Amino acid sequence: MANKKWFCLICGFIYDEAKGWPDEGIPPGTAWEAVPDDWLCPECLVGKADFEMVEMNEDQAATCSSLLQNSTASAVETKLLPVVIIGSGHSGYSLAVALRAQYPALPITIFTEDSGAIYSKPALSCALAAGKTATQLHQSTALEWEKKLNIRLYPHTQVRHIDRQNQRLETSIGPCDYGRLVLATGASPITPAIAGATPTFLSVNHLHDYARFRQDIAGQSHITILGDGLIGCEFAHDLATSGFKVTVVGLGRWPMSTFLPQPVGVGLQNALCDIGVTWHLNTTIVNASTSIDGSRRLTLSNGETLHTDRVLSATGLRPNVALAQQCNLNVQKGICVNRYGQTNDEAIFALGDCAEYPCGWRPYIAPINQAIPALVRSLTGTLTPIDLTPCPVIVKTPTAPLCFSTPLLPGEWRIEYHDNSIMALHYDDNDMLSGFALFGAGIQQQRNDWMTAVLHTSARKYIEEER
Repeated sequence: MANKKWFCLICGFIYDEAKGWPDEGIPPGTAWEAVPDDWLCPECLVGKADFEMVEMNEDQAATCSSLLQNSTASAVETKLLPVVIIGSGHSGYSLAVALRAQYPALPITIFTEDSGAIYSKPALSCALAAGKTATQLHQSTALEWEKKLNIRLYPHTQVRHIDRQNQRLETSIGPCDYGRLVLATGASPITPAIAGATPTFLSVNHLHDYARFRQDIAGQSHITILGDGLIGCEFAHDLATSGFKVTVVGLGRWPMSTFLPQPVGVGLQNALCDIGVTWHLNTTIVNASTSIDGSRRLTLSNGETLHTDRVLSATGLRPNVALAQQCNLNVQKGICVNRYGQTNDEAIFALGDCAEYPCGWRPYIAPINQAIPALVRSLTGTLTPIDLTPCPVIVKTPTAPLCFSTPLLPGEWRIEYHDNSIMALHYDDNDMLSGFALFGAGIQQQRNDWMTAVLHTSARKYIEEER
């Protein structure tokens, strides 16, 4: 039987049956079905239920590799316009891989301001507890990917201007023409405006951020996190299980209040309390200063004062839209795209955390993976609608298992308690399931069933909108 590959929906890690995972006692040739049910993704620590089959056996992979190295342009491909991608994150690289798999001779160029290194960004918020350094998270260099995909990749290169009329980029190393342009510029951490002699607040959004973060917290004992959302909670768990004293300061009345109903949010709060996390909620930092010994003195909006060694800011992300604004593309929160991923310039598309779809801003990995197949077709001449279906979000807090699907429509939460677990189901005004939140190890296996019901509601909503 042909060996198969599986990829993690959260971080993109691939389990190859031919190679197994010897580091954790899984020998080469081990079929996915034979991998223990309690095995966790080594990159982001999610379980087997969060992996999805990659439909490619070894023979197909070998054929694709041969095409990449030896192919000549077909009559069809000679008609394709060169694709230029700005950004080397998950969206930029994944799109390049998908394009190359179907079009071995299509000219593809990537510009990126960083090193272009390949790594799993979702793994950054759970790497400390896994004992991984930035070097260990590094999967391959820009040069290795350039050779593997037969593309042109320019690291440490800034795109300064987009000349839409002449379809040309002005970069720090000179001009570059494009046939189709994809903005995959991602998003950057929101910098909080805080009074006083503000010390540097740490943030972790890239691999080099993580390297600096590890270096800065080495030898420290108390880390305060500003932000009680998903990333803040994941880092709180990671730091606490790594032996740090952790305090979380956030504006919500309970953690992740924009996603979770109160019982689930409070359940998460209590579970993280049990591993040593202290909470200061419904407040924020209004003043910060550095003491003589290097520690931070924080004043909260409720009048409380905290002393801590370092502050990690996790107050959310803001799409990188400056380049799009500069050339007069439509921008709201993100770069506005239509159902094909296309901006108001038919030659320019946007993908990933910088893009804003008609249904709104859709960050995280799953929407990128869903958009890429249609975007490949649109970039190569056949405009194809992107189907952004609801997808569960798995929060990387292993000692307090939690997943949720954000409600699609207005409605109400209905809460059920099962031993040490909480199941929250969100029903719309027509009594159709439109979202859920599952907290606790005992009910995580129900995620797929509830997700199927949410997808049914989503399909019904789409049909009604099309009428």
